[in-house]
Amino acid sequence: MAVSGIHTGSITTNGGHAIVGNDNQIIQNFYHSASYQAMESQRQKLLERIQKYPDDSEFRQELARLLQQMEDFKRDVLKLAEDFQRIPLNTERLKLAKQHFDAGEYVQARAVLDAESITQEQDALLAEQQRLQEKQATITAQLDDKANEWLLKASLTAIDYSLGDQRIAQASGYFEKTLKSGRTPERLFTYAVFLQKNNQYRAAETLYAEALNSYREFANDNSAVYQRDVAGTLNNLGALVAADSQRRKKAETLFTEALTLSRELAKDNPAVYQPYVAMMLNNVGILVAADSQRRKEAETLYTEALSSYRELAKDNLAVYQRDVANTLNNLGNFVAADSQRCKEAETLYTEALSSYRELAKDNPAVYQRDVANTLNNLGALVAADSQRRKEAETLYTEALSSFRELAKDNPAVYQQPYVAGTLNNVGILVAADSQRRKEAETLYTEALSSYRELAKDNPAVYQPYVAMALNNLGTLVAVDSQRRKEAETLFTEALSSYRELAKDNPAVYQRDVAGTLSNLGNLVAADSQWRKEAETLYTEALSIRRELAKDNPAVYQPDVATTLSNLGNLVAADSQRRKEAETLYTEALSSFRQLAKNNPAVYLPDVANTLAAFGWAYLYWNDPAQALPLLQESAQLFAPLAKQAPGVFGRKHDRVLQLIEQAKAAK
Repeated sequence: MAVSGIHTGSITTNGGHAIVGNDNQIIQNFYHSASYQAMESQRQKLLERIQKYPDDSEFRQELARLLQQMEDFKRDVLKLAEDFQRIPLNTERLKLAKQHFDAGEYVQARAVLDAESITQEQDALLAEQQRLQEKQATITAQLDDKANEWLLKASLTAIDYSLGDQRIAQASGYFEKTLKSGRTPERLFTYAVFLQKNNQYRAAETLYAEALNSYREFANDNSAVYQRDVAGTLNNLGALVAADSQRRKKAETLFTEALTLSRELAKDNPAVYQPYVAMMLNNVGILVAADSQRRKEAETLYTEALSSYRELAKDNLAVYQRDVANTLNNLGNFVAADSQRCKEAETLYTEALSSYRELAKDNPAVYQRDVANTLNNLGALVAADSQRRKEAETLYTEALSSFRELAKDNPAVYQQPYVAGTLNNVGILVAADSQRRKEAETLYTEALSSYRELAKDNPAVYQPYVAMALNNLGTLVAVDSQRRKEAETLFTEALSSYRELAKDNPAVYQRDVAGTLSNLGNLVAADSQWRKEAETLYTEALSIRRELAKDNPAVYQPDVATTLSNLGNLVAADSQRRKEAETLYTEALSSFRQLAKNNPAVYLPDVANTLAAFGWAYLYWNDPAQALPLLQESAQLFAPLAKQAPGVFGRKHDRVLQLIEQAKAAK
């Protein structure tokens, strides 16, 4: 790890955060190696089969797996080349292994590093170390050689995918033997990266922490050499910790220190360290963006990261195009949360999608996931516009199809987190159409089942998703009056989860608490005997949303308006509280009208709904003269919406027309 510069090389993002690898070096005889030629031969055969049987998807899937394996093989061989360059070749076995490696004879290189022979030599040396203290220095040096042999053995085993499920265990065993000869921070870091890439997070964190302590000690005496290592380890440790929503403060502390150190390094050597400044800006941005009260800070970080990556891509598009696309996607996610900036978010997502599609042409096995993720994000944005639901469904469907295809080859990675998330999104879209509720329930149920499975092993990361899926399914089930108890059970479990999450992280989860309170209030309000309970739920939700809107009105004012309208509907049923209801409706209507000025496609339906509810209330209070203009305006707004989406707005429009006739008759 501690080579030239801060842990440089390809940057792999997991869950949005970057993991630093090492420098790739040009090596000879790679394409002539037996291992690569075997894969190339297999690739040619698959291409011939695809040409001969173009409709057989299994050949295409097999080709995708092979291409990914070839990419992984190339990457890992380049990493091994760096390892060979870095370590001293103090044994004939190492020299012979390097000769085989340089010749592209990787199988022979593994064979030279014979586990039994190395074990015998290592054990003998360890015994000698205990007996002969006077030879300690010599033996220690020889143990370092054995460690280097084990390290290469572990790295070569890590790329031996023919081992299947045993690959990680065997490679880990060899890494442990490496550390047995000497726990240097470089070896600890290398082992930690391997574990992190293979989802062994707890063990990886322990090793990163140990490596960080060592690098800090070294940096105290020689900051010019080891500051880069401290920064790289802080970054990787931050990426790992950030996956746990309850440890965001710790992750931010780690990322911030890494960013500060990288900025210092970039002052003297921008060509080498500016990419890492950009990467860490992106990482801190992802973390800060989760806090609704720090949105300006997050946007500043993302914008600086994007500017840096665009500048880097001018000179090296092949290397930095993906980083530009990743940051565009992250910035799109951020901007999309502000309903007044939907067009801006769509522009960001569209550019990111275009870049990912371009990258996927040459390497679909690697970039198809990014294409699917961006389709998902763009679908969520477009779905907010009631006039573009078909377009949104097309985007979601393509994303879901891609994730299911990826899950065939790698279900552990794609089946639950990615497929489940897209199922949930499609469910939200489909649920808006009253004629497709069964389809929506099937989607939600599959998503919830997947999230529950994930939460068993990693509750800190996936419990929020369980709560979200419970909430969505509860909202759907609540429409059926015969299933209210089932809906209440779903909402109650979701609320309990969100309250628990909000204890440790109110800035992130208080909004979800309010949303679930509102949903539960809607359910309870349908029973006239539970109106007090419903009002209590709505009032708490309104209080939380007003507090959130103080710091971020653009994001939370729609929620405030929705809760005002719901509370108005509840209070209006008591004719003695007419003035109170009028105040609630008036404020809700004013808020939705203001929102609709900037985004009519999203908020005109809310204006129409609030007008209809307010008009109905006046009819209930025997005041048809006040009701009629409100209902007529509502009908005018619903009319074009009902034509474009009859399944969503048709019944609402018909109901308002009926109320208009009642108002006219009552006058």
